[in-house]
Amino acid sequence: MGFSTVLIISLAAGVILIVGGGLMMYMANLVKSAYDIKVQINTDVEDRLTKMGEDLDKKSRWIKRDLLEEIEKIKVAMQTENARKLEELCGSLVAKVDGFEALLRNERVEWVKAIEADRAAIAGVDARIKAQAKKKPEEALKLPEPAPVIAAEGEAAGEPSPPTAAPSAPPRPAGPTPVGDFLQELGSGR
Repeated sequence: MGFSTVLIISLAAGVILIVGGGLMMYMANLVKSAYDIKVQINTDVEDRLTKMGEDLDKKSRWIKRDLLEEIEKIKVAMQTENARKLEELCGSLVAKVDGFEALLRNERVEWVKAIEADRAAIAGVDARIKAQAKKKPEEALKLPEPAPVIAAEGEAAGEPSPPTAAPSAPPRPAGPTPVGDFLQELGSGR
């Protein structure tokens, strides 16, 4: 083998080494660039995720605040509505109670008038009883004479007729008058 062959082989090997080294350096640069791009993308994604998280926190706070305001408005509206309904119900109930009270007052006035009328009637009856008591005792004890009995057609011919009416009640013994009985009943609470 000659010197020129060794030189050509050496040059070829040098060119291959230089081209291989260049390719290796180029590939290393590509890998380094890809890694840098990956790191940059990861950083950007993290930054954007952080920013999105902050935006979501802000928006959620705004939504919470708006919801709390709406809830307060609804609470106030419900309290107002409940107070209005309660007032209406209480108003109608108070009106009914006032009506019942007026009715009771009117009934009480009527009862008082009826009691006063009964007292006046009792006083009149009492006055009549006292006036009767002052009359002669014989007149007070006299019983009214019974009404004459009219004979039926059969009796006139001498045939006894069957009884058509119940026998009359026995006469009342002398004693308190019917008004006295009424007053006794009134006093006993019957």
